Amino acid sequence: MSKVGEQVQNQIRVSDKVVASARAHGAAVAEILAARSQATKQAYASIFESLADGLARAASELGKAEEDLAAERADDGPVRASRDAAATALATLLGLLRRTIEDHMGAAALATYGLSTESPRVPAKLLQYTKTVARLLGEHPVVVVSPLGSTFNASVAQQSVIKQCNQLEAAVGDDHREARELETALAARDRAAAAWSDVYQGTASTLEGLYRLAGYRDLAEKVRPTQRKIRGEDEGAEIEGAEPAPEG
Repeated sequence: MSKVGEQVQNQIRVSDKVVASARAHGAAVAEILAARSQATKQAYASIFESLADGLARAASELGKAEEDLAAERADDGPVRASRDAAATALATLLGLLRRTIEDHMGAAALATYGLSTESPRVPAKLLQYTKTVARLLGEHPVVVVSPLGSTFNASVAQQSVIKQCNQLEAAVGDDHREARELETALAARDRAAAAWSDVYQGTASTLEGLYRLAGYRDLAEKVRPTQRKIRGEDEGAEIEGAEPAPEG
């Protein structure tokens, strides 16, 4: 349960209490209801059992979907860190390239290679920016030797830029994949939450009615669904396992 948020924990707890109530008191209530109707005790007992099993299953599916979502969110951190590291490395390389071109060919040459504007900070935009720089390096191949003997080779620079660009492209792709997987996990959790809400409200309301018919008003109040319970803001009252006597 460590990966499950407080809201879902409360929803599961309130489910567990309703399930426990149905299983603990179902037999006694079934006997009372059977004595007042044409249905058998076994028929009523089967209703209690079915209600308990259905709600337990819905709560289990909700918990599993929430755990899957939490695990998917945990995966995002390392992937995003890898993407940001690749973006930082590429931006650093572009800064070095910009200074090298300016030192060997002058500031006017920066526009030739698409480096006259500041590199974008957003990784996906930086990737597209760098692809343009790599293309221009290939379209304008030069080898320039400075008065001090250092050399700028556009083809060699292009290969370095492409290599670093490929690393960022892979990292951005991983990040996009994680975003899609997170979206899928979130949608699955939301579907499980909606299904649980329907099953919980239907089960708890049915039990409340059956308990009231049998004269178990205290139990009826304890299982009665409320908006706070449905929203996971309240885990509900404790339900004792002993069989109480019908009231009035």
